[in-house]
This record gives sequence, C-alpha cells and structure tokens, in this order.
Amino acid sequence: MLTDLHVRNLAVVEESFVEFGAGLNVLTGETGAGKSLVVDSLALLAGARASSDLIREGADRLVVSGSFSLEGDELDAVRDLLDDAGLALEDPHLVVRREVARSGRNRVFLNDQPVTLTLLQRLGESLLRILGQREELALLSGELQRDWLDRAGGNAKPLAACAKAYREYVEARERWELVVGDDRARAERIDLLRFQSQEIDDAGVEAGEEVALRQRRDMLRNAETVARALNGAVEALDGEQGSALGLARAVGQLRELESFDSEAPGWVEEAQELRVRSEDLAATLRSRLDTIEAQPGELDTIEDRLVILERLLRKYGDTTEDILEHAERVGRELLELDADESRRDELEAEVESALAKYRDASEALTRHRRRWAKKLERELQAQLADLALPSAQFAVALEVRRREESPLEVGGVPAEFGAHGVDRVVYQFSPNPGEGLRPLARIASGGELARVFLALQIALRGEGRAERATLVFDEVDAGIGGHEATAVGRKLRQLASGGQLLAVTHLPQVASCSHRHFKVRKGTAKGRTRVAVEGLSDHERVEEVARMLGATSSGVSKEHAQELIESAAKVGG
Repeated sequence: MLTDLHVRNLAVVEESFVEFGAGLNVLTGETGAGKSLVVDSLALLAGARASSDLIREGADRLVVSGSFSLEGDELDAVRDLLDDAGLALEDPHLVVRREVARSGRNRVFLNDQPVTLTLLQRLGESLLRILGQREELALLSGELQRDWLDRAGGNAKPLAACAKAYREYVEARERWELVVGDDRARAERIDLLRFQSQEIDDAGVEAGEEVALRQRRDMLRNAETVARALNGAVEALDGEQGSALGLARAVGQLRELESFDSEAPGWVEEAQELRVRSEDLAATLRSRLDTIEAQPGELDTIEDRLVILERLLRKYGDTTEDILEHAERVGRELLELDADESRRDELEAEVESALAKYRDASEALTRHRRRWAKKLERELQAQLADLALPSAQFAVALEVRRREESPLEVGGVPAEFGAHGVDRVVYQFSPNPGEGLRPLARIASGGELARVFLALQIALRGEGRAERATLVFDEVDAGIGGHEATAVGRKLRQLASGGQLLAVTHLPQVASCSHRHFKVRKGTAKGRTRVAVEGLSDHERVEEVARMLGATSSGVSKEHAQELIESAAKVGG
C-alpha cells in the first residue's frame, strides 16, 4: 500500500506531500488543475521513463518519492526481487525515490540505496499498476483479450505446455531447414554457434561462480565494517573480559561444589562444553578475519571477472548454469549440423513428432480456454448488471485464423499457430436487448467500454480482496454519467476494500464513494503557477462534491452531495 507521496519540482508542482490510506482514494479538481501530474509522479515511482522536460522551470532537478507499507504476497514478491539484486529489506517498508536532473541524469533509490531503473521497473509491477483510457483502448486488442482470458483461467500450466511444445517444434524445424536448406544459411548458423561455443570456452565458466564472486566483492567493498564487527565479536568471546575466560573461571568455581552438590558435576560438564564451543567460535572468527584483507588488485580482478560473466549472462541466461546448458545445446546442434545429410529423414521425423506434440498441447489449451470463457462470461454478466448494464450480453468467441500452407490443420483448415496456441480470442458484446452479439471493438461506446474494462478488473481481481499492487485508475469513468456513474463509483469502492485503489475522477458520483478524498488545486503566487494536493475534511468533501455536481443553488447541491456520500457509505466496502 502506498502510504505517502512527496513531489518536488514536477512541472507546475513546486512541492506537495500527500498521505494516502487503505480503500478508495479519489483525486478531483477543476479541469486543468493538474490531476494528471499526480498520475505522472506515480508512473515515475513505477519505473516509467523520465524526461528533463518534466522539471519545473527554474529548478535543477525534480524529486518524487513514495513510501510503501508491504505485507503478504506483495512483501514476498518485493523481498524476492531485492534478494536477487543483493539488497535486503529489513522491515516491511520500502521508500522509492526518483531524481531527474536538468542534465538528464536519472537516479533511483530504494531505502536510500542506489539501484537501476530496470530493477525499479520490475518492482513496479508489485507496487503500482496504472490503468487509464489507453488500457481501455488496448482492451480492443485481440492479444490482450486472449491474455485476459488466460488470466481468468488462473492456470498457467496448459499455456506453458503449449509454449514449450511450440519452442520444441520451432527448434526441430530450424534444424531440419538448416540441413535441407541452402549451404549459405547452414554455414552462417555454424559460424554463429562456433563463436558462441568459443566465447563460453574462453571464459572458462564454472557453475555458481558468479554467486561466490559477488559475495566476495561485497565483503571486500565493506571490509572495514566486516573487520570491525568480527574483531568486536572475537574480543567479546576471547578477550581479557571475554566469555571464554569467564567460563573457565566458572568451571573452577563449580568444581568446588562437587563435594557438596550432586548436580555440580553436570554443571561443570556443561560449562566446559560452553567454554570449548566459545573458544572454537573465536578461532573461527579469527580465521575469517585473516581472509578479510584483500590481496593487491583482488577487487579489480573480481570486478573484471564479473564483467565477463555478466556479459555472458546477458546473452545466454540468468545463471552460470544456464550458460553451461547453452554451451551443451550449441555443441549438440553443431554435431547435428556437421552430420551427414543422411539425417534428413530422421530430422523430418523429429519435426513431425514435435508438430504432433504441439497439436495435442494446443488442443488441450483450447479445451481449457472454452471452460475459462464460460466462467468469464458468467462473471462479466453479473458485474455488468451491477454497473447499470443489466441487459448487456458478453461472450468470448474462440476462432481459428486461416493461414495457407500452414503445416497444422484445425478442423480441416490450415491454421495460424504460435506459442499461445491456435485460438484467436474475440470478446463479443451487446449493450441492448434484441441486438446480436458483435465484437467489442465494433459496438461498445466509450462509457460502455469503461464499464467492461472495470468489470474485467473486478472479475479477475475479485471484490474485497487485498491486491499485490495499488491500482491507479486514471479517469476510466470518462464518457459516463448519472446512474451509470453511481454504479461505477460503488464498484470502485468495493474493489478497493481490503486493498488500496487511487482514482482520478471528474464525476461527483464516483468521488462520493471514496474512503479518502483529495483535491488538486492550482493557484498563482509571486507570479508563478503552483499546484498542490490537499486532503479534504468531511465538510470540505461535501463542498467539493457539491462543486462537481454544478447545481445553481449551493444549499441544494450541498444537500445532494451529503446524500450521495451517505448513500455510498451504506453500500459498504
């Protein structure tokens, strides 16, 4: 959950600090007040690319920082990513800071530790998800419709099995084509594989060495701190006042009791064992101290070795084991390419076998998708009814796209196929009774598309369930109003229950459903435009909703605003 946001020198925002909370947080304001700047600042925290054009006129740099309170799956996901990067998360709080200088320099910090933008982008998926009208329009994409259907299934195994079968088919096909294809292509492939094999051989890669090297590098970089801690521990264990000396004295004292207390021999034995273990530990720590001091040039040698390994890792995998596995595959393929052309029949049989396995995997994926489609249709139907589209119909169609000369036939038709199977997923929609279902891209209006988008979010994420990431809705309610707007606001409130959701809106019906309400204000001071974000009190919130209603009588509009707020609170969430 995002607990606070601090923005300095972003466009017309000189400085603003906002404290968010759980549930639905809405941001409102006059048109042009700068609501989009809040979304821009959140996008920077999620890893979006930054430009010096965003820096406020007259300032040298902009700074955006956000504090996140983490728990559950969100905390585990962030810790795993930080562990992989060699960073530790001591407590369930993370502070993300972006700094963009006028020179174009872009710096990223996590809990004051400098990190790469790539790491922040990977973390951003677990921290913030920004959803706006661009995402609504992307919903019209066939690929996204297919991806959302697969997410609705909640079972990645059929998709992974299909993708694996496709890769195996492609590899078999490529081997066959190289053998039966022209000599030039075959020679080019052999040259590439020999280069890769030689590059890995020359590096002398050993499995797991990058882990040990990074650990040694970290120790040498922090040698002073490590040595100080080890020296302190040795002194505590084995110094003049150390525990080993104290335990030796305790043994002598306890032996004097052996004639008087039957339990004293047992105490003596325990004290002696503790003394020996204390001495052993001290010896181990002294030995480790001897390894702290670097040999001349050792750190440079480690850095140079890691540069070589990291270059290979970028090319061939995430670990040295992956590099070695790639080298084995290269070796096998070279043997195959060097083999006699008599292997043509064998390779052709491998292609046919791989295609048959792919056919089975894609058919299984299609069967699963048909079940997932029925489930998604039921959930969307229910959600759309709650979003003031009670007569709307929603269906998921699975189609096969014809592709001449394809080696794979589906229902007697040569079919286009790939890692995601053979299915072309088409969302179909009908907003009114008596109208037939048509592709969503051809029939839905802007307001209807916004509600379908929100219904999908709820169907896939669930109502009242804490989410891994804070959801940010950037005016997804555009193009709707009246009763539909009330329905959308209540759904957003329900979706936010148990988690956190931020929504930029221009609709009073949506704003009245919030758990916390913020207003973006634009003003002028000393000849400069300034934007600020302020949390509203209960009284101020009524005033703002009344302004958004735009009624001519302030008394009537305030009463109406109060009614909207009270009505939303009764809904729950």
